[in-house]
Amino acid sequence: MGDNSQTDSVEKKKKADTIKYLYFSRYLMIRYSVVLFLFVNLFWLLILCQYQKWFGIIVAAGMTLLAAIAAIEQLTKMHNRQLDVPLTRHYFWAQMIVNTILIFCAFLPIKKQLFPFITTKATLSLIILLLLAGLILAYFCEKRIHNINSGKDKYTKVIKTAEKSC
Repeated sequence: MGDNSQTDSVEKKKKADTIKYLYFSRYLMIRYSVVLFLFVNLFWLLILCQYQKWFGIIVAAGMTLLAAIAAIEQLTKMHNRQLDVPLTRHYFWAQMIVNTILIFCAFLPIKKQLFPFITTKATLSLIILLLLAGLILAYFCEKRIHNINSGKDKYTKVIKTAEKSC
């Protein structure tokens, strides 16, 4: 009889862990995107520090800090089943707005403060392409968070089925 209760306990633990990992996995794309943005913004900040462009340093540092805050919020998702991630949502909106502004600034004289390393049209094109890619990625992450909050993500059905089987 002792073996049976121990087996039941192990099975319940496995099912609980499965549900925990399903909740955590919903945010996988978002988590990786936040980390990608964190490192891109940090890299941009380090480059601007070498050029000593203070306006750009402030912008890059602000975006790096916001990405770090969103990354910390993402780390809490392992033990937090709350659907919304408000700090991450605010971060993605900020990233979309900043990327849009930076695209326009790339054609203005202020670009020397933000992108002092742009010396050729090819580099300018690459930076604009990267900013557009970041804008699109942030949009898809925001859309994913919206789908999770409204129960329209692919994990909703799987999680409900797993919870019923417990």
